[in-house]
Amino acid sequence: MVSKILPLAAVALLAAQGSMAAQVWVAPSPTKVRPQMQPPANAPTTAVIAAAKNEFESFHLVITGPATGVSMAFESLSDGKGDSISGHDLVLYREALLNVTQQSGGDGAVGMWPDALVPDVDYLMGEKRNAFPFNVPAGESRAVFVDVHVPANAPAGVYGGNIIISGSVTAQVPVKLTVWDFAMPSTATLKSSFGMTWNGPCIGHGDGSCSNYNYELPLRARYLQAALDNRVSINNPDITGPVKQNGTADWTGYDQYTGPFLDGTAPTRLQGAKLTSVEIEGYGTPALVKSYSQHFNQKGWYPALFNYICDEPPLTCAWSDIPKRIGDSRAGDAALPTLVTTIPTNAKAHGVDPSTIDQYVIVVNFLEGRPGTEFAGNQRANYPANAWNYQGCMSFGCSGVGPGVDGVATSGWPSYAVDTDGSRNRALEWLSFSYDLKGELYYEMTYGYFKGDPWTSQNAYGGTGDGTLFYPGTPAKIGGQTEIPVESLRLKGIRDGMEDYELLFLAKSLGLGTEALAIARSVFPTAYQATASAEAIEAAREQLAGLILHALGKDGTTGGGVDGGTGGTGTGVDGGTGGTGVDGGLDGTGVDG
Repeated sequence: MVSKILPLAAVALLAAQGSMAAQVWVAPSPTKVRPQMQPPANAPTTAVIAAAKNEFESFHLVITGPATGVSMAFESLSDGKGDSISGHDLVLYREALLNVTQQSGGDGAVGMWPDALVPDVDYLMGEKRNAFPFNVPAGESRAVFVDVHVPANAPAGVYGGNIIISGSVTAQVPVKLTVWDFAMPSTATLKSSFGMTWNGPCIGHGDGSCSNYNYELPLRARYLQAALDNRVSINNPDITGPVKQNGTADWTGYDQYTGPFLDGTAPTRLQGAKLTSVEIEGYGTPALVKSYSQHFNQKGWYPALFNYICDEPPLTCAWSDIPKRIGDSRAGDAALPTLVTTIPTNAKAHGVDPSTIDQYVIVVNFLEGRPGTEFAGNQRANYPANAWNYQGCMSFGCSGVGPGVDGVATSGWPSYAVDTDGSRNRALEWLSFSYDLKGELYYEMTYGYFKGDPWTSQNAYGGTGDGTLFYPGTPAKIGGQTEIPVESLRLKGIRDGMEDYELLFLAKSLGLGTEALAIARSVFPTAYQATASAEAIEAAREQLAGLILHALGKDGTTGGGVDGGTGGTGTGVDGGTGGTGVDGGLDGTGVDG
């Protein structure tokens, strides 16, 4: 007997008629769907999203139980004119749960949180994994992360399709995508430098010594690819480092596995994407620095190279070490940028000439603190024009490093912790634009691999998930044949923030910098106000797209989000008076405006 697929309205009606019926609904991408979350009143039953060409856009498809044997399929999106989006540009992920046993900062929370994204079919190897089927207990919710990549050559317009749900719940979820008539670059405009310990993937996949070099190098390359497809650069792409301290080098493995990510020839979904930063590996003797410099110049990779002199002195090196390290670097290559995560006043106070440090990386808490604190007010003028920033354990108290701080002091900052609002995972890039910073740094992506099983626990420095943005995707855990990195929901949030930055930057490059800055600050006003509603983020993106399209002479529909609301800022399904998107309402713009 053939199962009848119900429209979502019928599924919702069944849910209203009986407490034991499942409900299917849609939540916007910044939302984190915890098990206890219930569908809101008038929960959306259609996904409406908008994106530029070569941009990713996502949402959550939620099942509130009971439900058993749930599977999903998403075949294609079509514009009705012969153009479609399909294949690895559409990926479904089951959102695995992590038990948070210690809240992160003043606004974290213990309990189960979604984070690891187990793909249905992974885009790295094209292998079927064990995302489906899954069960949902009665009264609880489980989510599937639906990720859409708009091909760079996709014609602008409105695309539609359906996600088919099967199992004890059978339904079709309509998806409507508006493709804006401009494209994002594959290589991120905002530079990034994310660390990954030389044996991080190795230990997570069962070989901490990286003894099987010919196996571990391709595995690490898959981590590089996954990061780059989330628009961030792993700054130490090799396992051992190709250069010895005396300057002798073997670039064979490096050029084979890292070279494509510097040339833009790697098989990334973002075609032509390149690493934006690579650090010298090993102590930077003059001979080692010279060897790196010469090889990177010969290959055309030199703009990405830098020397990471010290991270957060005096925690990882003595202040007195820094002048010699900089001197050795200058002796090897006087032009190579030197990087230290500190601020100029700290360097000067500890006997380091601030002018010898080329690249300062400023912790976000020092950009603008709360009133009455040491860094109250906008501190940007105190830092060099080319400064970068980062978020660290100060966002949630630094337990185990310094004195733990609870309450308001550790609330509201950008954070990569698991138990934070999803908007805080993507806020740093908006702040990088607002404070005119040129890049972002993060210390580690696999830290939890060294502390046990990251699938069950990731407590570190007062924050769950600190230093861990991947999960080891072993066949025993996720199925398939090949070991791969499993992305986290937080990594997707960072990617979304990088793409939000591209919208802001493009608007600025078109002469709309004042307008873009006002929009950015309307969403995240200061460094310590890094929480925003999904509706506010989506409305800002719509506004930016409208400005860009107008500046390009391509005025038209700007798409929408999900249930945007009313009052001129609403976007999406039933956007309301002055809304935009599908069924935008009175004076709306878009499909059935």
